[in-house]
Amino acid sequence: MTQEIPFSRGPYLAAAFLCETVLQENDGRHSIIRIIDRINRQAIGTAPPEEMEPFDYSLDLYLSFKAGSARGPMMLRVRLEKPNGESGEVFARELYFEGDDERGINHTAHLRLGIGIAGLHWFDVYLADQRMTRIPLRVAYSREIRPPTKQV
Repeated sequence: MTQEIPFSRGPYLAAAFLCETVLQENDGRHSIIRIIDRINRQAIGTAPPEEMEPFDYSLDLYLSFKAGSARGPMMLRVRLEKPNGESGEVFARELYFEGDDERGINHTAHLRLGIGIAGLHWFDVYLADQRMTRIPLRVAYSREIRPPTKQV
């Protein structure tokens, strides 16, 4: 007997992005503005800190699913795994699949992240406790040391 792969008949992940903003047009279509997979953080001064100082960053998470044969409610969960191995849930929401196979659900989550560590962050997207994808976000930190300005 062949074992079926989870979600082999749907729902299907059609898109998963981190971006600056998602616009919903009057006709219901979405425009994804400035896809983000890297944040560059720079400290400039005579003695910039060795380690990156924590900061807040706002972005949108856009997810699009097509139903396939899926019908009814399914729990969507997004977890963030930080470069140091810490992880936690970013949000959870129930999605409801209905209608024809090609119909789907587009979901936008407006996120305000407290970023305290440089490195590779992963957003894990789960639907009904099955990981659908991982979305990377690299936070890069650099320092620029400038000599003090001379007073004349």
